[in-house]
Amino acid sequence: MSSSRPPTIPDVPGTPLITRSAVELGLRYSEYRQTLRYDFFYSCAYCTMAESEAQAIRFTIDHYEPRSARPELEDLYTNLIYACDECNIRKGDRYPSPEARSKGYRFFRSDEDRRSDHFRSHDIRVEGITGVGRFTEHCVDLNRHSLLKLRRFRKRLAECEQQVAEGLLALRSFSIDQLPRELRTKALRAVQDVLAIEIRLAEEIDRILREAARSTLIDPDPNAEEAKRERLKELRKIEAMVPGDWRAPRPTKRPRRR
Repeated sequence: MSSSRPPTIPDVPGTPLITRSAVELGLRYSEYRQTLRYDFFYSCAYCTMAESEAQAIRFTIDHYEPRSARPELEDLYTNLIYACDECNIRKGDRYPSPEARSKGYRFFRSDEDRRSDHFRSHDIRVEGITGVGRFTEHCVDLNRHSLLKLRRFRKRLAECEQQVAEGLLALRSFSIDQLPRELRTKALRAVQDVLAIEIRLAEEIDRILREAARSTLIDPDPNAEEAKRERLKELRKIEAMVPGDWRAPRPTKRPRRR
């Protein structure tokens, strides 16, 4: 499957989509990035945009409870959310009060909530149907222009997939007895082969979803440290040819007015 193909993520009744991995405690939040990417299917937890669909939009680590309000949760893995920069910027440091939360107004989180419980779709638009859904919809702008274009593209792909699915269903229900005797064995074997492939695909759906959403362009570079050392060594050689300060002077702090 092409890595540019957007994933069709199932919503299993009674369970949230995201299952968090067991992680080492005590790390800085930035060190959890690769695990977050994997756990969140390489997709934004708010708008569902995949890395492979994002083009120039970068992905970030969002603190569900903002650091400014809950600094003690800064490095707690369960407080970290994988999000596209567009959603993260719009979310900002909003921090619903206990009273607002008691009335159902907080951000959606895909590791605890089911999307279908809080949102419904109208063609390519998304509508929040609960306090959580409405607050999230308007706060991160789930119907911004780029997302509408993305959903229109996904819809066209889904229609193509539906035609393929209908063909498989027709093949499964087709009566082999209707064929001439000399073709029955070949047809039966062909049907069994197709159904076996379908089963294997179902078993690998987790891997397929992740591979479809993942962008290898932002995978960590295994040679990054060595390349950094070489780059700095060459840079020091250049700077040594013209001794002096190669950095801009830092601005001095202005004295406070009394």
